[in-house]
Amino acid sequence: MKEIVLQRIIKGLLYGCAMFVCALVFIDTCLDNSLSVLPHQYTRIAIGAMIVGVGFVMSSLIYDEDRIPFFVRGLIQLVICTAVLFVGLFVSGGIPDGTGFGTGAVFFVVEMGFGIFIWIGNFIYFWHEARLIKKKLAERNKAESER
Repeated sequence: MKEIVLQRIIKGLLYGCAMFVCALVFIDTCLDNSLSVLPHQYTRIAIGAMIVGVGFVMSSLIYDEDRIPFFVRGLIQLVICTAVLFVGLFVSGGIPDGTGFGTGAVFFVVEMGFGIFIWIGNFIYFWHEARLIKKKLAERNKAESER
């Protein structure tokens, strides 16, 4: 279990770094660098993004619990991710922002968008893998029943 948690923490840190870089690229390309961020704020924003990445990935541990319906697990993860995103936004300085709420709101929306994109990608991948496994098991059961 410790290995799984450590692997997910590392994966979360990588997702957080990716969210940070993608948010900066998005702001540079789509918003014509119209948001001004002081150099010391980049560190806080990077730490906030890594907190969000770790929180998003660690919240996926809820899917290891099979006794809870899938829909409820999804809602629990959504609530956890939203709370973690607000914590990350607070750490990054986006909530009590001296330049206004704009910088924090843009990072919130961009990070939530990338988090949802990553979640949907993981969901589609694992759903496809589950279908393949189910199909192989059905073929194996059919072959064994024909014997």
